[in-house]
Amino acid sequence: MSLIPPRKIHDIEAYLILNKPVLKPGEEAKIHVLVSGSGEGRMHIMVYDDEKTIFNGDITVGGSLIAGIIPYDTPSTPGVYKVYLKIGDIVVDELTYMVYDAEEKSKPKNLALVWHHHQAPNYLPDGTIHGPWAFIYTYGSSLKPYGDAPYRYHAQMLQKHRDYHATYNLSPSLIKQWDTAVKHGVVFATGEKIEPGSEKAELIEETMNMYKDAYKRGQIDVLTSIYAHTIGGFLVDVLGLSDIVRDEVKYGVSVTREVLGITPLGAWTPEMAFSMEMIDVYYDNGIEYTILDDKCHFEMAEGEKTTSYEPYVALNKESGKHIVVYFRDHELSDVLSFKNNFTSEAHAWRNAYEVSLLIARKIMGIPGRMLTLALDGENWMVFASNPPLTALYFDKLLLFLESLSDEGVLRLADLREVYEELPATRILMKIPTNTWLCTFRKWRGEKEEHEEYWLKVVDAYMKIRAYESLVKGRDPYSEKARWALWHALDSDYWWAEFWSPKIIKTWLNESLRYIDERLKGIQIKDVKIPGKPMSNTSLTLIVEVMNTLETPVKAVVKVSCPSRNCVSWKEFETPGRTSTSIPVEITVGEVGLIPFSVVIQSDSYIISSFIKEIEIYPSIPSNPR
Repeated sequence: MSLIPPRKIHDIEAYLILNKPVLKPGEEAKIHVLVSGSGEGRMHIMVYDDEKTIFNGDITVGGSLIAGIIPYDTPSTPGVYKVYLKIGDIVVDELTYMVYDAEEKSKPKNLALVWHHHQAPNYLPDGTIHGPWAFIYTYGSSLKPYGDAPYRYHAQMLQKHRDYHATYNLSPSLIKQWDTAVKHGVVFATGEKIEPGSEKAELIEETMNMYKDAYKRGQIDVLTSIYAHTIGGFLVDVLGLSDIVRDEVKYGVSVTREVLGITPLGAWTPEMAFSMEMIDVYYDNGIEYTILDDKCHFEMAEGEKTTSYEPYVALNKESGKHIVVYFRDHELSDVLSFKNNFTSEAHAWRNAYEVSLLIARKIMGIPGRMLTLALDGENWMVFASNPPLTALYFDKLLLFLESLSDEGVLRLADLREVYEELPATRILMKIPTNTWLCTFRKWRGEKEEHEEYWLKVVDAYMKIRAYESLVKGRDPYSEKARWALWHALDSDYWWAEFWSPKIIKTWLNESLRYIDERLKGIQIKDVKIPGKPMSNTSLTLIVEVMNTLETPVKAVVKVSCPSRNCVSWKEFETPGRTSTSIPVEITVGEVGLIPFSVVIQSDSYIISSFIKEIEIYPSIPSNPR
């Protein structure tokens, strides 16, 4: 699908474009006739507007993409106008343009293009690369003959179009893989390798350096993100994994700083999966702004709302912490994301013109001070039906956007520039927990197995928390378990169309490998009751606990039985590599062979259990005299 559908007549595609979509009153424009098709020869065309014929004659086709350039004087009155291309009796293209007097307008509004460059941490616990996209989208040839691969091509466009300012989220898991390949090399599951100093490693390093240079010259802003690109709002609000999200943001910031030498001010929220609880996470990690969706977040937000085309302060009333939020235009961002299936060079160029016109009309009509477009940086290119043509389209689109900047229609700005120059003046007190899809079902619900694996995630997390409570804090074992869990949570593996249970299971098993054996180090060896236990009297159970770990532990012994109110617990501590007897008092109302359930519990998770049947005798009152 494309914004302008293919226009074919007699196996030839024909379109019109102007040298720019917005012109001054009375300016001499240039109408380009674009023709794509097989064969060579002459073709009769007519180009006209609503008042006159502009050109009526033959053009040569087959020799060049541009079959003709026709001078054209624009009207003297500002407005929206059209020119038409007719071949025979058929109107094959209808081109819209605007006449605009920039001198009569105020300061141009900001266009903030935000590109999300991301790949999941596609390596196994042993470091083997199971998914090569971080690399082949850098040094590959998917965009030839117009470019090499998306990540490198974006960087090359920054070098070519120096007036083009934009924001790039270079996701921490992506650049970490780049950095590893450059410094240490990587091995793929196929056996292929990237060696340090190899041609591929040098191309990766050169690509990284191009982004660094663009940042240094003030052309781009660079965002950081949650390291393994998980759906943060869901983890925080639904699963209660706020410490996981907090740790991943902190690590993401450190990766951006260490790999790129950039201290980020902004963060990309993966899948735009936001929660108000994430304000504190961002604030505490030095993050000052993020991007959300106008349809899925702004429409249901509460506070001092006017228009989504303004920056807002998102405030957590309870903590007083805050960040700035920029809301992307959902509809226009989707045009860039999904309407990019082009059939020819002419078709791609024509669509680039149309999108630039759409952006111009939008930004000239909005009530606010900025238009934000945010989308994946690579997927719209590689998932198109003809990826190379997206490269041509992107190049032409940037030329048109630069012309709009030259005309004073808009200002191409990165988010750091916007943040510093365009302060947020209105406050939002509530933004709904949501994603760019306006639902979380893509990651929980569309696949039948989703629920099973989310339960596995929660169980693994609870085991980690139980272990950390047991040993009174984090240690190398729990840190490694957490690191593995991050990888299992990457949203790319949960996305319904790319559902990857094997990868999730691999990392969950890796996480549990560090925890399960440690938890088995605390066991109930036996339960005893001295003397003859009687009903309705206080009994003392002796619980023998063995700690085979080298570290002291702290937990709770809980004893219960079927009798009413038959439950008791006691907190205990025991040194490493010792056996401890823990007395627990309990009262039993029934008589007979009673099963006692004894468990060791840490942070609400049972790590050891024991069933002991004990004969309880009736209690006989003492003599009255």
